[in-house]
Order: sequence, then structure tokens, then C-alpha cells
Amino acid sequence: MDRVLGSVRRLMKRPDITITFSLFALVYCFLEYILLFPLISGVSSIEGGNIFDSIIHISQLVVNSLMSIRILLCVVIGIMLSGIVFGFILSGCLYKLNNFLAKRKRVKMEFLRGVKKHFLNFSIVSFLVILFSVLFFMFMMVVSVPAVAISRSFVDGNTDLLLLTILFDIITLAILFFGIMFFRIYMCSWFPAVLNFKNRHFFIAKYAADTYFWSVLVRIFTLDAIFILFQYMLLYLNSILPIHGVGGIVRFIILFFLNWIFKSIFFIVMAVLFFLRFLFFKEKVSQE
Repeated sequence: MDRVLGSVRRLMKRPDITITFSLFALVYCFLEYILLFPLISGVSSIEGGNIFDSIIHISQLVVNSLMSIRILLCVVIGIMLSGIVFGFILSGCLYKLNNFLAKRKRVKMEFLRGVKKHFLNFSIVSFLVILFSVLFFMFMMVVSVPAVAISRSFVDGNTDLLLLTILFDIITLAILFFGIMFFRIYMCSWFPAVLNFKNRHFFIAKYAADTYFWSVLVRIFTLDAIFILFQYMLLYLNSILPIHGVGGIVRFIILFFLNWIFKSIFFIVMAVLFFLRFLFFKEKVSQE
């Protein structure tokens, strides 16, 4: 982790890269504020306020919505457009980051050079990553339904299900934890593979992820813990700061600014972590 943090400190001397990540984080924070936070705030009101009822209801709502051909078509088109946008942004931004971490000489018009060389591949990979993420999210919801249903019965007073509830919850949490970790590490390894190899990107990314999976998992878990603690801090500040009038405006500015700064640093650290590990893997493979 020291090598990652050292690279992040050096990266601060490249404002062209850090500003790009900051703009990406700004868009993410805005979408988080208008989409994610209202969902979290309103989830407890669904189905009478029971969190387990809310999870089941949301799962059914998502699955039923995707059964509609019109909605499914809109989702596919949205994923395709998102893939093109992310393909343009990431092909230039990550190209610059990869060159910086590989200690290559800086060239003029580096962002556009990255777009020219990797836009098509990055658009395809971005589309597939988003598509797989949607499918993975649906799969995780389906997997969690049995544990949620049993936990709801226990909370409603069926104490005979105590051991079964504990067993199902432990198994489900283990599946969710390792499933999410495997998915993130494999998907995130795909992008540096595109930049560092000419073909067979997915298979190379899989091989690389298999090689450094456990070392990266520990670091991601640490970063996720920091991420969750920060989110709880934001929720706490949101609950104690004024809501109405000038105080409400100040509250929004403070929370949004803190969130933006943290997410910018978080995304940079995550990107540096994966690219450093992949470049180390590439160097090791080339020596064999």
C-alpha cells in the first residue's frame, strides 16, 4: 500500500490527470445526490418501513420492470450510450495514468492520442462491464432473497428460525462479499489489459486477477471500510446540520464538497492500485 500512496503523491504533480478524475468524481457525486440518496432515504418507507420487505419489494420491482420489452430496450440503449461515453473518457484518462505509472515519457496531446488508439476497445469493454454489472446486480438480489425472507420471518416473531436465519445470513453474506470482490477485481483488471496488450484482453485480465487476487482483496477491503465510514459520517452530518433556509444551502455545499474531495481521492487511489498491480504483473510475466 505504501507504493500505491507514494504513486498517488507523485500523481498530484500531474494536474491534468487529477483534474480528469476530479471531474469524473464530480459527475458521480451529482448522480449520487439526485439518484442514490433519495433511494436510500425512501427505501424505509416502502412496504410499511420494514427493511426486509423493502429489499424484497425492490427486487420484485426491478425484475418485473426488466420483463417489459420497452424498458429492457431502453436499458440496453442506455448501456450502449454509456459505454461510448465511458469509452471516450477512460481511453484518454487511463492512457495517461498508465503511461505515468509505467514512467513513460510524457507526450503532447496525450489524452487524444489515447482516445485515438483505444476508444473502440474501451467502448466495447465499458459496454460489457456495465452490462455485466447490471446482470450481476440482479443475480445478487436473487441470491439474497431467501436470506431476507427468513430474516423477515424471524424479525416478525418466528423465533424457531433463529439457527436457520443465522446460517442463511452467514452463507449469503459470504457469497455477496466474495462475489462482489471477484467481480470488481476481474472487471477492473480488464482496463489495464486493454492498454498493455494487443489482444486476448479478457483472458489476460483474468490471469492477472488470479495472480494478485488476494493481495488486492485485502487492500480493497480496507478502502471499502474507509468508504463506508465516510458515508456514515456524511449521513450523520446530514442529520445534525440545518435543513431549511441559508443553513440548508450551507449544509448542501459542505456535504457536497466533502463528498467530492473524498470521492476524487478514492477513485484515484483505486485506479492507481489496480494499474500498479497490473503493471507489476506485466513486468513479472515478461521476465519469465
